[in-house]
Amino acid sequence: MQKAILVAVVAVGALVAFSGVTSSKGVSLTGNACLGQNNDSLVEFIGQHCKAGDTIATKHPAYFCDFNHAVAYNGYNSAVCIYTGKQAGERVPASDKAPSAGS
Repeated sequence: MQKAILVAVVAVGALVAFSGVTSSKGVSLTGNACLGQNNDSLVEFIGQHCKAGDTIATKHPAYFCDFNHAVAYNGYNSAVCIYTGKQAGERVPASDKAPSAGS
């Protein structure tokens, strides 16, 4: 009986320890989904309601997903992932001019 209680205490302790996992970007998992009233909204449209660490759906995972956590892609050309809390910036900003033929 004592062994069973000890195993249960260790299991609960492990769950509590892993529930506060933080990625290198500092995103703590909230355990909440931010998918809108129909559970099918993209973060691009409801992002103001989502918090960093929420599970989201997006058509643009490079801008919104924390790749230190799993990212699942689906047949609707979108991804389900952990939200970083903001839209990522461009590494190389898009130029306003097309490259010239001589360059």
